[in-house]
Amino acid sequence: VVVMVRTSTTTAGRSTSQGSTRVQPPARAVERRVRCARTVRAAGGVSGGEGKDFMKRAFERARGMLENVGERTGVATSGMKCDIDAPTWGELERMLSELPQEPVDDEVSDASASERLFGTTSIPRVKLYRDSASWCPYSQKIWMQLEEKRIPYVKEKINMRCYGLKPESFMKIAPSGALPVIELDGQVISESSVIARVIEDEFPEHKPLLPYAPGSAEGERARYLMQMERALFGRWMQWITSSWSDGSGYSAYSEVLDSVDAELGSGGGPYFMGSDFTMVDIAFAPFLERMASSILYYKGVKIEGNGGRWPHLDSWFAAMANRKTYRGIKSDYYTTAHDLPPQLGGCAENGDNVSARDAIDGVDGVNWRLPLGPLNEKSLEPWWSSDDPVAARIEAARKIVSNHTNVVRFAARGCGEPGKPSYSAPLSDPNARPGEAHIPAVDAALRCVVHAMLQPDVASAQGPAKNAGMFDADATSASLAYLRDRVGVPRDMSYPAARQFRAYLNWAIERL
Repeated sequence: VVVMVRTSTTTAGRSTSQGSTRVQPPARAVERRVRCARTVRAAGGVSGGEGKDFMKRAFERARGMLENVGERTGVATSGMKCDIDAPTWGELERMLSELPQEPVDDEVSDASASERLFGTTSIPRVKLYRDSASWCPYSQKIWMQLEEKRIPYVKEKINMRCYGLKPESFMKIAPSGALPVIELDGQVISESSVIARVIEDEFPEHKPLLPYAPGSAEGERARYLMQMERALFGRWMQWITSSWSDGSGYSAYSEVLDSVDAELGSGGGPYFMGSDFTMVDIAFAPFLERMASSILYYKGVKIEGNGGRWPHLDSWFAAMANRKTYRGIKSDYYTTAHDLPPQLGGCAENGDNVSARDAIDGVDGVNWRLPLGPLNEKSLEPWWSSDDPVAARIEAARKIVSNHTNVVRFAARGCGEPGKPSYSAPLSDPNARPGEAHIPAVDAALRCVVHAMLQPDVASAQGPAKNAGMFDADATSASLAYLRDRVGVPRDMSYPAARQFRAYLNWAIERL
């Protein structure tokens, strides 16, 4: 045992023997550990309770020796060299290339795209500034409007104040820092309601989304519904941010939501203006999406897929989920539940939410655990179209492989140092530094996760395994957990893909 702990730690790419000043290759250090283990076994070893006590005492002594050596030499003893058997990133990329891939559908919004040309070759007249993480509901309105009208545009992502600084170049054109902002033929326009009107006026040849004459019955109805959306927003804000009079907050909110459901029914549905998708739906979409997630997470009340009270609202959710433009823009309950508090100044739980909160957070022992079957409209977070778990896993794998260097370094922040200054969004730390010594282990573990997602089932997968003394499993697990908790929808991938990826990260963490 003493010989085993006199092994190697990695420093500047070399392996230093803890028992001497001799520099030796990592492979020889590994061989020495193996020889020692074989010698102990050949000698008959120790067994039973006495053996367990002996091993426990020996490893406690060994840990103390390592810590003392680390203090004396300045060599880190917590970042042991990783030895995980996993395909290389190149091999994983080749595996993915051999799988069938659906052609890109340009009708589906792409959160990662820097420009959307919709088949045109001319320089876009519009530049959209929206938030980097796809959290801002007002940016979402303009994003959806441009996508629905298929107006070519370029995009620049800007941090919200709750998770990072805004660049000086943006502050020069928009001193308030508020999002969204567009540049139309070089002219800067802010405020989402103003931007929406300008887009409708300037691009009449692109699918009108409010095609009603002023004073017409349809125009008046659209105006009335827009006012109702603001009334619903106000009731939601009062309830979701307060812990006082929770029952009355629920009653006040539900009263307006009942009216919203009735209006959807009276218009013939599935949209607010009947069969036509309009700016009224765009006005409601970001906030009904946030209401469905936050009210379930913080208040324990199911708005989407309620089971009877708001049937017309469910029909609207289903119709929206099957719109290609919205499919690439919509977030998931987990992302929304955690991005709202820093924007709103906090959300208040009422105690009836614990079961739903833990399920959404994936800490209930069921969600975010393998195996995961397909989502459907009866899921805790309803999925109103088909879900293919295999396709979802492949999507997640492609996303990680295509950006693996950055993803690995991002994950390794979980065993690194917190950033300064910090920001109000707890899951955002743009100035954090990764644990450099653990990056090889994190890289290998993440390759195991991706490889597992490409197998027919998890039973076929070779997961990461802790090889005693080879690397710090706690640091690697912390890094995978850090990544798991920060997978954002739609910024990083779709909800079905994120759900599978989070579960496979948990699988790897448990193996470690």
